[in-house]
Amino acid sequence: MSAIIVFGFFALANGDRVKTFRGGSSTATYHCVYETTIQCTSGALFPAMLRVYSPYNDVALPDNTVAFVSAKVCIPASVPGDPVLLEGICVVAVPGDPNSDTYEQGVPDFPYPMVVGLGSVTSPPRTLSDGT
Repeated sequence: MSAIIVFGFFALANGDRVKTFRGGSSTATYHCVYETTIQCTSGALFPAMLRVYSPYNDVALPDNTVAFVSAKVCIPASVPGDPVLLEGICVVAVPGDPNSDTYEQGVPDFPYPMVVGLGSVTSPPRTLSDGT
């Protein structure tokens, strides 16, 4: 068994509230789903979808909102063809109007997320193209 958790600031777009039902139940659960990207120090960008539990009367955040996110990560084998899936543990939006020219001044200079991985490695190590 393994687990990956990511922490960092993410720009959120195309927020959509989704209502789901568990099998055999009439109780609804609400989530907000956002498009975002995971930016790596190499410059690579991976598309991602962030799903966050949402109370019944909540609304999705506006496009271009930046939020500090801690999330569980699921990386499909088809990446980069399909987005990385993020299940939000804690999402805190940076206050202010995302459409304001000064909005990003309130965002800390933390462009790359931190990744915590726990699990067993079943393959031998390999050298990356940059020699690391």
